[in-house]
Amino acid sequence: MPTAAPDDTVGPSSERRSDLTRAEQLDARYGRRPDGGRGRIVAIIAGTILVAATVFVGLRFADQPVRADTVSYEHADAGAISLTFQVTARPGTAVSCGVQALNSTRGQVGFAQVDIPAQDAAQSLHTVEIATQGEAVSAEVVDCERA
Repeated sequence: MPTAAPDDTVGPSSERRSDLTRAEQLDARYGRRPDGGRGRIVAIIAGTILVAATVFVGLRFADQPVRADTVSYEHADAGAISLTFQVTARPGTAVSCGVQALNSTRGQVGFAQVDIPAQDAAQSLHTVEIATQGEAVSAEVVDCERA
């Protein structure tokens, strides 16, 4: 004598799910959760923003670059120009700066490498005389970097 199958296996699949709404049927078929996974998406976006902000702040403030600004220049004589510049660097950092003298067509007529020992303050003022091979009309700091 055959035995009756349990109620949940009798009949076609559509009969078993007749008590589910169309949306619930689709959710069950495709493995979607009722919350749609929005909580997880929000957590991933918030985590990504937090990591990006941490990296930005770390890179921005961890390694402050050396900065130099030309303050003034003065013609010392026909073969030299005097340049005064300000260096901004972390206190205790030795710095090496390249400075140049320029003629009226912005051609380089003199160059000097200036080594600045570590300073106690973040900003320091320096004056250097650049020997020239022609008439200089201006002078400037080319670059500065940690020594």
